[in-house]
Amino acid sequence: MNNWRHVTGVSGAHPTAGDLVWFADDPSADETWAYGYPAPDADERAARAWAATAHAAVEAAGQADVQVVGEGVLARLVRLALPDHAGTGSTPQPGVVIETTGTTAGIRSALAALSPSGRVLLAARPLSTMTPLPTYHGIHLPGSRVLPIPWCDGFGDLPEHLLRRSLHCVPRVSDRRDDV
Repeated sequence: MNNWRHVTGVSGAHPTAGDLVWFADDPSADETWAYGYPAPDADERAARAWAATAHAAVEAAGQADVQVVGEGVLARLVRLALPDHAGTGSTPQPGVVIETTGTTAGIRSALAALSPSGRVLLAARPLSTMTPLPTYHGIHLPGSRVLPIPWCDGFGDLPEHLLRRSLHCVPRVSDRRDDV
């Protein structure tokens, strides 16, 4: 089952599919993504998964200077998960850019900010199956890498502060249920 949805105009039509409860990354954006979780414990499952994915992105970034692209919930959780000593984009070309929007503009922005030997970590699935990118000049930089961060299920140990914050900030898009 594919629990990802490309969402435009979140305040309008909401993605629905069976008994899934949907949570959008950035309800104020013109286009964003949502992830669906089965009821009845969808809120807790969503909070744990989003916190775990943010934690995984920070773990993959390592000790490098990090820039986060995006303003949605996942971006805020990634910034919260970064260690206090992390550089969070203090250099013009960080060693790691964590892309959280899934949009073409977000991915382009991440590639443009990256140092020539750095890594772009895709923490959200791209919204489109075809994302036009400046392949040679954007991706084919000496030593640069574009790597996915798998979406996590949220089971296991998580930093308590990150989980607490996630429980209060992952926005529900719709909770339509087709109960019989």
